[in-house]
Amino acid sequence: MSAVRHIVSFQLKDDVTPEQRQELLTQACAMQTMDGLKDVIKSIAGGEDIGIPHPAGPNATVALMVDFASKEDYELYANHPSHMKVIADCIKPAMVPGTRTAIQMFIPEVNKLQ
Repeated sequence: MSAVRHIVSFQLKDDVTPEQRQELLTQACAMQTMDGLKDVIKSIAGGEDIGIPHPAGPNATVALMVDFASKEDYELYANHPSHMKVIADCIKPAMVPGTRTAIQMFIPEVNKLQ
């Protein structure tokens, strides 16, 4: 069975404060300790763009990378009420609509860059 890595990124609205950005990342990373998710999230990391422009267009403001032991664990996470609450309460109010990009990919081992 292959592990799964979920990477998601998006832009935040201009009026989002640094404190709100930090709270978003804190709440997102705290999912690893939540009942129903702590057993499926093997690793989670998030961060803000460091501001290096790219000629192809604007970068995302924040990104999260989450590792799971299996596709089934990712699917449980994707629809879990705690995950949906973080999206509804922290991410959607701060996110520029239409800027979310994500990928789920198989990786040979959790918590290891390949």
